[in-house]
Amino acid sequence: MTKIPAGPDDTVKTSQIIDNAQKVFELLSKNYNPYAEEFWGVYLTHQMELIKVVMVHKGTLNSCKIHPRDLFREATHANSYAIIIAHNHTSQSTDPSLEDIRITKKLLKCAKLMEIPILDHIIFTKENFYSFSEAKIF
Repeated sequence: MTKIPAGPDDTVKTSQIIDNAQKVFELLSKNYNPYAEEFWGVYLTHQMELIKVVMVHKGTLNSCKIHPRDLFREATHANSYAIIIAHNHTSQSTDPSLEDIRITKKLLKCAKLMEIPILDHIIFTKENFYSFSEAKIF
């Protein structure tokens, strides 16, 4: 799993507040991969301070299969209050696919059971993003 350091030991919270989709896009777009879809977890404190960012799974050119245990393993290790999930689209379209919607619903069910809320799902390209939360899909 690839990590974007959030603090000295990669699990220490920072004062960086991640409270909207634009901030998630700015954080992840620097790591945009045009050759493979990647699924990211942005792990937050109860005050929306960034704990860590982890690439949970790397897929193929147009697919990225994520398993809930991988996403929530990182959340429990970091003692995360909440998660924002994100993945890139190599097609440069930010429109969610039927599979994107299906996996989002599945992960939301798991989040409810784990009592670790998923606050948003961001689909991003190099230049733009789509927020499930802003689109009122949540």
